[in-house]
Amino acid sequence: MKRSLLIISSLLLTMACTSGEDMALLHREITDVQRSVQQLDRNSAGQQDLEKIDQHMQQLSQQATRSNADLSIKVESLQERIEALQSSLELLNRRLQSVTQELAAARANTLAVIPPVRTGETVAPEGDTTAAEGSEKEAAPAAEAAGKENATSTPTASRSETPPDQLYKTAYSDYMQANYQLAIQGFEEYLQRFPKTDLADNALFWIGECHAALKETDKALEAYSKVLEDYPDSDKAPAAQLKKGILYLEKGDQSQGVLNLQYVVYEHPGSEEADLAREKLRSLGLNIR
Repeated sequence: MKRSLLIISSLLLTMACTSGEDMALLHREITDVQRSVQQLDRNSAGQQDLEKIDQHMQQLSQQATRSNADLSIKVESLQERIEALQSSLELLNRRLQSVTQELAAARANTLAVIPPVRTGETVAPEGDTTAAEGSEKEAAPAAEAAGKENATSTPTASRSETPPDQLYKTAYSDYMQANYQLAIQGFEEYLQRFPKTDLADNALFWIGECHAALKETDKALEAYSKVLEDYPDSDKAPAAQLKKGILYLEKGDQSQGVLNLQYVVYEHPGSEEADLAREKLRSLGLNIR
């Protein structure tokens, strides 16, 4: 009986020990499974993060594509505006040149109407030949004396004897024929000899025009400035101020260019030069009334 109880006790103990080991093993397996599940969860979360990142990158790519398209459109628009401004500038320059030529032609026509009168000459009324005949008779002895006096020398016409209107017209003719250096010399001589005449301011203005045509910008600016300083009430003052503004812009000095164009608008508001200055300022993005 005792032996049987001992055997049964041994069996129960063995079963207990075996169950404990199985339970420990099962617990470890459950723990491993839990860890695997957690790892899978983490991997799944990482995959979702990658998908989100990928979606975000796609959105950024689409935005970049749209931005590039918008930028391209803006660049094209700016190019069109630049071309329009260049066309407007060319039109403005042509209009200014046309106005300048018209003014010069009008001035030349005015001078052509008035015949040159030399010192000592008398102009006979139309149809009256008595004074003319008397002048010819009086001039004959003088001509004979002059011929005798100059018989041994080469006869030359002294330029200093040229009347002012003829000197001016000669210089202006050189300007119209693009003989700018000759025109400058003629106008400078005119100013030196006749600084107080009504055409002195015009001569100075045309000197500036000649230098501008020769691309001598600084000399042209100096001449235009002298017109404004010496002849502030001249009819050439608006044109001189306008040309100063345009030349400063061509030099790249936009501040001085805009300032001079604004002077034209404010100081000569009713002039054609003021209209041209407003158009030029609008082409620069400035709206001046």
